[in-house]
Order: sequence, then structure tokens, then C-alpha cells
Amino acid sequence: MKKDDSNFLVYGFVIGGILSAGLVIFLSSKFISTTIRTIRERRHKFFEGIDDIFDESAKSVNSEDNRLDKDTEEGIIDELFSRNN
Repeated sequence: MKKDDSNFLVYGFVIGGILSAGLVIFLSSKFISTTIRTIRERRHKFFEGIDDIFDESAKSVNSEDNRLDKDTEEGIIDELFSRNN
């Protein structure tokens, strides 16, 4: 190989490494922001579910469709609190 050819190879590796690092940083930041958003949404839905269960106004309006027996209610509470974040 000529000396000039080896310099182009080194320049190609350096430029390729810089572009690859930029692409990795861009995609990882996008992945991290998406993951944080989904975790926040799941946490919000979790606490909404707890609020719905323990809401006093919902308990005062019991119809036959809404009634839960004690075992079912305890099962739902155990299910909610046994989940990992």
C-alpha cells in the first residue's frame, strides 16, 4: 500500500467512529426518554386505579354491577401492591 492510501483508511475509521458514536448517543437518548415516559404513564395509571378503588363517592353509589365481595376486593388490592415498578 502506498502511504497516502493508509492515511485515507485511518481518516475513514476516525470519521466512521465519530458518526457511529453520534448515532448511538442519539438513539439511546430517544430510547431512554421513551422508557421514562412509559414508566411515568404506568405509575400514573397505577395510582388512578388505587384512587378508583378507595374513592368514597364511588362506594356510596353501589349498584348490582359494581358490587364486589370482600375476597375479590382483597384480591385486587393484593394484585395492585404486588406489582414491581
